[in-house]
Amino acid sequence: MNNIENSPEKAPEVFFEDLDLSDNVLDALYDMRFEKCTPVQANCIPPILENRDVLGVAQTGTGKTAAYLLPLLTLMERDEHPADAVNCLVIAPTRELARQIDQALQGFAYYTHVNAVAVYGGNDGVRFEQERKSLQAGADIVLATPGRLITHLQLGNLDLSRTTHLVLDEADRMLDMGFAEDILSIVKQMPEHRQTILFSATMPPKIAELARTVMHNPVEVEIAVSKPAENIKQSLYVCHESDKAIILKKIFKEQPPKRVILFCSSKQKVKELAIVLRRSGLNARAMHADLAQSERDEVMNLFRAHQVDLLVATDIVARGIDIDDITMVINYDAPHDAEDYVHRIGRTARAGREGSAVTLIGEKDLLALSNIERTLKIKIPRAELPEGVRPPQTEPQHGRGGARDGKQGGRGAKNGRGRNKNSQTKGDTTHKGTKTNDGKQRRDNHHQSYKQGGKPHGKTDNRPAAKQRPPKAGNGRKPE
Repeated sequence: MNNIENSPEKAPEVFFEDLDLSDNVLDALYDMRFEKCTPVQANCIPPILENRDVLGVAQTGTGKTAAYLLPLLTLMERDEHPADAVNCLVIAPTRELARQIDQALQGFAYYTHVNAVAVYGGNDGVRFEQERKSLQAGADIVLATPGRLITHLQLGNLDLSRTTHLVLDEADRMLDMGFAEDILSIVKQMPEHRQTILFSATMPPKIAELARTVMHNPVEVEIAVSKPAENIKQSLYVCHESDKAIILKKIFKEQPPKRVILFCSSKQKVKELAIVLRRSGLNARAMHADLAQSERDEVMNLFRAHQVDLLVATDIVARGIDIDDITMVINYDAPHDAEDYVHRIGRTARAGREGSAVTLIGEKDLLALSNIERTLKIKIPRAELPEGVRPPQTEPQHGRGGARDGKQGGRGAKNGRGRNKNSQTKGDTTHKGTKTNDGKQRRDNHHQSYKQGGKPHGKTDNRPAAKQRPPKAGNGRKPE
C-alpha cells in the first residue's frame, strides 16, 4: 500500500481548480462557494482520478463524501461508459447517510450529464418499482444501502457485470451491522478489474482484511482529526430543548457573560435568541449570513472593542473569527460533527489563555454527541442541571453510531475566491419540477447549498451553460 498520512493543521493549502476535475464539476463547486480542499480531498482526489484504488481512513466531518464524488463525476464525464450499464456503485450503511450523499451528489452534479439513481429502503412499492426500472435501464452512478441492493440483485433487477467503480462508504460501520457477507457477495458479481474506493473511520483488522480481499494495491490515506486545546475546560448539559433557556440563566448567574460567543444552528434562532437575551438585560448582538458585510464588520468591531459582551452567531464565524480574549464558547445547538465542535470551541483559550466551552445537548442531538465523543476519543464532563430540570431518558451510546457527512453544505457562503453572488448564468438556472431518474419530483436551484439539493439527477440537454470562473483570490470554504 502507498501510505499518505496527513494532519489538518499541517496540510498544505490546495484549491479545487488546481486538480484535474472537470469544468462542469468546478462550475458547481464555485456556485456553492467551495474553493479549498480539505486534507482528505486533496489527498484522495488525484489518485481516484488516476483510477487507483484508494483506502481512506477518515472521520466524520473531514470531507470524505466530496473526496470520492467529485473525481467520480469527473471520470463519468471524461471516460466512455456504456449508457445501459451501472457504471459506478456507491454503498452506504444506512438510508440516512444515503440520503445525505444523494443530496451532495445533486449539488456537485448540477452542470454534468451524469445519470444517478438512489436506492434505499423505507419507501413504498411505487418507489421500489421506479428503482427497478431505473436500474434495468442503467445509470452512471447508483447509490444504495446493502439490504436494498441485495433485494434488487436477488430479483434480477440489477446487473453489476460491467460496473467499473465501487465505493464502500463507512465500511467499518457496515461490517459492524453484519453486512460483511452481503458486501462480498456484491463484489463477486462485479468485474475483477475495477476501481475500488473504501472509506472507514478506523482501521481495525477486519477492515484491513476486507481491503486485502476487494482492493488492488490501494493508495492509503489517513487523516487525523484535530483535537481541542488542553486549556479549554469542556462541559455539557444533556437536556430537553425547552429547558435550554433555563440552563443559560444558570450559566450566566455563575459566570456573567463577558467575551462570550454563543453558537446556534440557524439564522432564525440566532435572531430570536439575541432579542431574548437583550430583553433580559444582556449586552448581546447577532452575527449571521443575512447581515450585510458592513453590518457584520460593525458587530465584530464592537465585540473586539469590548462594547458587546455576548456574540450570538451561526457557524459563519466559527472558522473565521480571530480574537484572542474570548472567555467562553456556548454551543446552544450541538455542532454537526467533531470538526465543527473543535472549530467552535477553539475560539476560546487562545494565545496561551484558559477558556471554557459549554454545550447544550437536546434530545435530537444525542447521536451527534455520540459521534463527536467517539471521533475525538473523549468523554465531555456532564454538568449538573438546574434544580427541577430533568434530562432526557437516554444518553448516547458510544458504539458505532451512524456518522454523517451532511455537513458538507448548508452553511452560509463566504465571500472569497470564485464567482460573485450576482454573477449571471446563461439560460434559466431555476429548474422546477424536474423529474429525476428515480421518479421523484425535485424543485432545484443551483445556488442552494448541496445539503438542500440542487441538481436533478437525470441526464438532460438543457443544463445551464458552463461559466467563466474568476481568478484566485481570498478564502473560500470547503465542502465537507
